[in-house]
Amino acid sequence: MKKYTYLFCTLFLAIIVTNCYATWSIIVIDPKTKQIGIAGASCTFSVYGIGGIIPGKGAIIVQAMSNKLAKYEGLQMIIAGASPEQILQSLKDPKFDPEEQQYAIVCIDYISRPAVYTGKLTTSHKGALTASGVSVQGNTLSSDDELKAALNAVLKAQKNSLSLEEILMSALEAGSEFGGDKRCGIQKASSAFLTIAKPGDDANTPFLNLIVNGTEENVNAVKTLRKKLNAWKIKQLN
Repeated sequence: MKKYTYLFCTLFLAIIVTNCYATWSIIVIDPKTKQIGIAGASCTFSVYGIGGIIPGKGAIIVQAMSNKLAKYEGLQMIIAGASPEQILQSLKDPKFDPEEQQYAIVCIDYISRPAVYTGKLTTSHKGALTASGVSVQGNTLSSDDELKAALNAVLKAQKNSLSLEEILMSALEAGSEFGGDKRCGIQKASSAFLTIAKPGDDANTPFLNLIVNGTEENVNAVKTLRKKLNAWKIKQLN
């Protein structure tokens, strides 16, 4: 439990300071390596912060009118070993304003049973799709086809044995190609992130953590994130 103490202090500060909003996001767990990855993109200055990973255990995303207290509760329950269904049930408590939220929870010990929820007051197009170890969710989307394209990108990348970072990036790019955040028009997204934690990682210093905030007008944050990822991959070869 000690290694998670600083994580909770960081989350508590984030609860006081910010609220996050989101459009489309992904959680993927690699069943072989136990690596856990999350990624997201939005037409806001910063989408980073909607999700959290407990290395070796699971991940949660709380988006739309994102609620930091709900995320904190979910992370605590992941550490305690609760199932995604149990966590989701807890987060449906009215104190978290669940009808304004989108929840996604994926845990290693329950890898075939992701849990998702889209509140009635979130903005269309909206929804969530899941597969074993995978959750794709979004709101304020440009079309109903976006989530399906993102999930298909994940499944295709997994079938081709791509790395987890490429699986997540492929899903973000697919969402962008099908319209991204409808508020952004041709820009698709103005912020994006991609985070991966290995089982032994400290929760606050994951293996990979790439963030793009507040890109200039007409600069797609997903494309900027792709450049960051490519640069990171080159460094890994040196």
